[in-house]
Amino acid sequence: MISMSAPTSPKKGTSPPAAQQQQAQQHQQAEQEDMGLGGLVLTHMDLKLKFKASFSEAVSRFTIDVHEPFLTTTKLKASLTRYVDDLVDDEGLPVESTDGPPRRLVERVAQYWAAGYDWRAVEQDLNARLPQYTTLVKTPGTDYADAIPLHFVHKRSARPDAIPLLFLHGWPGSFLEVEHLLEPLTNPESADEPAFHVVAPSIPGYGFSPAPRKAGMGYRQTAAAFAALMRRLGYDRYVWQGGDAGSFIGHFLCLDFPDSVVAAHSNFWVVPPTPEDQERRARHETTEDEDFVMARLGRFADVGWSYGQIQQTKPLKLAAGLTDSPVGLAMWIYDACAAVCADPEALFAPERLITWTMMHWIPGPYAAFSLYKNGRKDGVISTKGVHAMPFATQPIAISQFPLDLGYRTPLDWAKRTGNVVSCARHDRGGHFAALDAPDLLVADVRAFFGDRERSGTQAFVPPPPPPVRTRGQSVGMREWHVR
Repeated sequence: MISMSAPTSPKKGTSPPAAQQQQAQQHQQAEQEDMGLGGLVLTHMDLKLKFKASFSEAVSRFTIDVHEPFLTTTKLKASLTRYVDDLVDDEGLPVESTDGPPRRLVERVAQYWAAGYDWRAVEQDLNARLPQYTTLVKTPGTDYADAIPLHFVHKRSARPDAIPLLFLHGWPGSFLEVEHLLEPLTNPESADEPAFHVVAPSIPGYGFSPAPRKAGMGYRQTAAAFAALMRRLGYDRYVWQGGDAGSFIGHFLCLDFPDSVVAAHSNFWVVPPTPEDQERRARHETTEDEDFVMARLGRFADVGWSYGQIQQTKPLKLAAGLTDSPVGLAMWIYDACAAVCADPEALFAPERLITWTMMHWIPGPYAAFSLYKNGRKDGVISTKGVHAMPFATQPIAISQFPLDLGYRTPLDWAKRTGNVVSCARHDRGGHFAALDAPDLLVADVRAFFGDRERSGTQAFVPPPPPPVRTRGQSVGMREWHVR
């Protein structure tokens, strides 16, 4: 691992009266959200969900319970999968094309899903390991007036100095990405390591956060929904960690809720080259890292971004087919993951691939696809790739993994879009760092947020208890006596 650091920008303090006024305004906003809900309760019947659920302004414990007829139909559909034949060579032997997953992989997943996969066992395991909840929020101050039902994992640490951390997943992941991080972050083995209260919400339309009923749920609107969730849970200030779409959502949290976000850690900090960078490259004045990044971003735009191009332009066209074929959806997801991990067939073996696909199959994939279309309207992405985002002022640390898009992004480039104070560059891991390199990701999160001064997380250290005053003990220039 190579670590790079930059000086931390000084952060202005907030006077106690200003802080109290800010806190009062936040509480008032939260109360307005609750008043706007008017006691609204949305159930799985109201929302036509494939699982049992209830959403209200209360924070309620949630247990995954998918409807049995839906599971039966899913297995039937998997068993009826129609396959595409592989191409053959001059001798008639199969040749695996680079156009997509080979037939042998499709057959393996379809057959396992139809005959071997046990969703109820997966469901039981997730319910036992992940404390899950639901609530209903509104986002005053945005153009999205509808109530937003949310599902989330929430695990508090026993440590009094624990830091509230919002974990932000991306596509085609889900809240499942937090499963290997939850225990080490909330319950570190050493008292010298920072502890966290972890909140891991499902983006609306992913997992068990129901799909939005109205258009407009992009990265920025999702950020507003998650900010409302954190206020609902009593976290007026917090940090976030995220990758993929989660990093975009977190960036908007920094921009739109600067008084709430203290600091951030991203494992997907992509900064495209400027025209000046391209001109320097043409003159052979760029560094090896700059050349590497520009070449990788160029290849991604040319051949790797096809899934993102259709999801941001014709998401409903794509969803029409993949809402009806569980194996087709699994292969769409697998193909997007294959290029960004070292051994995709091992990392996304049938059991995990199907479970990840279920997080999109259960709600239907349209909302997750259309997040790209709405994200395009937010200005974050286009058919040409990822765009530069506005500057975020909070202290930010980034982690780079060799199979991810932003690997080897120079620190001076990273600082163009945020107050990036450190960068950890690793020699293993890919786009799904929480899955294939959780030890490295946890270490980076601890190192940054554990540096209270650099990250600003001294804000979460509880004040020391008042001194115990006993008879005859001198305190400063005064002496206390008990009569």
